[in-house]
Amino acid sequence: MSIALVKRGRQRNAKTPCHSPRANKCDSFRRVGQGGSMAVLRDLTRFVEDSNLSIPRIAELLEVSDVILSMWIAGTAKPSTIKLCEIERFLLSRSSACARRSE
Repeated sequence: MSIALVKRGRQRNAKTPCHSPRANKCDSFRRVGQGGSMAVLRDLTRFVEDSNLSIPRIAELLEVSDVILSMWIAGTAKPSTIKLCEIERFLLSRSSACARRSE
């Protein structure tokens, strides 16, 4: 174990939220090398366009700034792999909620 990790009070093998088994089930982790990030961002853009929510509200729900969300949509910035997974989970939860309302 490195001294830096000991000083910070963390062990090398400590599980962090981004390494949880649930995070590994995200499709964007498997698809990133195959254009998965583009697919997730395309779905996010479609959600923003079709939603009656404002960009600041969607950004708040995704726990990012509205500037960052706008940059993702414009293609001038890309989210991290972990954030892609969170976006995908957000979109899936929103689509399943919409499906339940329409039943």
